[in-house]
Amino acid sequence: MQNFFRKFHYTDDQHLPIIRGVGIGEGSSTYNWDARIRKEQLIVLQVTLTGEGFLEMGGRKISLRENNAFFAKIPGNYRYFGEEWRFLFIEFSAIMTQWLDTSISVIEVSMDLLERLKSVVIDLKDRELSAVQNAKVAFALFLDIKETIQKEIQQKTDGIQAVKKYIDTHYFEDISLDFLSEKYMMSKYTLIRQFEEVYKSSPINYLKQVRIIQSLSLLWEEEAIGQVAKKVGFSTGNYFSKVFKKEMGMSPSEYRNQKEIYFPQ
Repeated sequence: MQNFFRKFHYTDDQHLPIIRGVGIGEGSSTYNWDARIRKEQLIVLQVTLTGEGFLEMGGRKISLRENNAFFAKIPGNYRYFGEEWRFLFIEFSAIMTQWLDTSISVIEVSMDLLERLKSVVIDLKDRELSAVQNAKVAFALFLDIKETIQKEIQQKTDGIQAVKKYIDTHYFEDISLDFLSEKYMMSKYTLIRQFEEVYKSSPINYLKQVRIIQSLSLLWEEEAIGQVAKKVGFSTGNYFSKVFKKEMGMSPSEYRNQKEIYFPQ
């Protein structure tokens, strides 16, 4: 497919949800779109065909490799860029924002959807459409994309819930990021990103928090601090004490001493 960009203009679009533009493009050393300063009111779907692009938002840089896509409102608090990056894009009118679940989503596009997107883009390259015809195509395609996003979110949630459940029930075992990544067959980057999206914490930080919570009742049972540390999964008493103080604002010994306040002999 050759690179091209096709815009649709109507003297009266009747406020219909329409496709504003379609195209095939590629990045360069100067390809750098900052969505915060763009003036258009649009929703854009951009799918990587070959190479790699990048999406930067919230202090994170997200890689967009083959079949990865972002679906986002413009203007928005993000930027996208890339040099060795070839992509397909579709721009929808801003009226469709009312059907967006989030202002930006990063998704994996299935082969079936990708072929449908390619077909639509190539078909619209030279085809003349009335506003009503455009709206029919736009709305059907928008719903397909929305369904893909919802399915992916559910799959992510199911997988990450399994990781959390494992941590909740095996916190006392030797659990590492490498172990979780291998067990649940996802990259460490994906595991961290998805866990943070759902639980607002990295899996390892969550593991530390669970271990500290589990240690509280043990500390009041007069067991040695080193023994408590091992029971909840910490390698040493010193490391346990360091994490405990960071999470609780006091040392394990200071926490234990509170028992005398609440339950005096």
